[in-house]
Amino acid sequence: MSYWSYLASQLASAFIVCATAGLCCFILVVSGIGWPLALLVSGLVLGAALLSSVASWLQRRSFYEDLEHGAADVEHPLWIAEMADRPDFIEGEITCDALRAISKAANDDVAEYRRQVKDYREYVETWVHEAKTPLAAAHLMLENLVESVPADANADIVFQKASALEEEIERVEGYIEQALFFARSETLDRDYLIRSHSLKYLVSSAIKANARMMIAAHVAPVQKGLELEVFTDDKWMEFILGQLIQNSVKYARAEGATIEFSGRLLNSGKADESIELTVRDNGCGVPASDIPRVFDRGFTGQNGRSGKRSTGIGLYLVKRLCDKMGIRVEADSVEGEGFTVRLLFSANKMHYFEK
Repeated sequence: MSYWSYLASQLASAFIVCATAGLCCFILVVSGIGWPLALLVSGLVLGAALLSSVASWLQRRSFYEDLEHGAADVEHPLWIAEMADRPDFIEGEITCDALRAISKAANDDVAEYRRQVKDYREYVETWVHEAKTPLAAAHLMLENLVESVPADANADIVFQKASALEEEIERVEGYIEQALFFARSETLDRDYLIRSHSLKYLVSSAIKANARMMIAAHVAPVQKGLELEVFTDDKWMEFILGQLIQNSVKYARAEGATIEFSGRLLNSGKADESIELTVRDNGCGVPASDIPRVFDRGFTGQNGRSGKRSTGIGLYLVKRLCDKMGIRVEADSVEGEGFTVRLLFSANKMHYFEK
């Protein structure tokens, strides 16, 4: 805070002082005292007022500068009150006490909120693990039911119904897995192990995990140029690719549906060298107006509103996890021709440790 900005805030007081000095000068002159003495008295009044103003500014300057710097530079504004020294003037003391009271209340609220979020996340993780047990039991019961069907019974109808029920159970498992990864996404760094993996291994793992769904929808996987190595966490990447596969299956065409995985090296030998994994399907595609929002939470678009099972969470989780893992993700589409997602991995492993 400069002196001139402080003086500008005291214009009313300065005007009163100047008016008082002028009035004193006038009274002295009228009383018969000469102009030199009258001007000397007025000058002394103005000088004393100026010195008082400078002293007041010096007393307040450090406190207000601490507040200004804190508001501009501190990453978390709630710590400003703790960083500023307690001033020795009454207005500053009141301001400091008020800021500290507000800061304490806000920090208490933040701590309580974080505790509630942590408790809820732990509850979701516990619930997910508990929910997997009855689902696994349901799988076993279906298998036993199919194996125990009498030979003279209408086995085809039983197998069809069992297969349909198995598909619905797997869909529930998929939603439960989404909930688990969503809950863990805030603390991804605690369960994140970067290693070198080939794109072929990552893609094959994701295809294997979602094979039943792809077979049911008659979607054929195509793999090209996946011999490249990337630095990432295989568990999280399997989930990300699984979400892309499930999204493609959901909007696959009735006949000749494919999902292509292709890799390529970009900017070879340069500082920004990267590896691109492209996941492209030939489904219904996405309108151009929906592309900027496909990664938004809860956004389902025109295709989602016409369907029955779109939640708008899958691609949101893909974007959220990729951002936390240092992977750039982009989407492109031509309506009626297919949907494409590109994942760009940095070829420099130090990029991930710096994040």
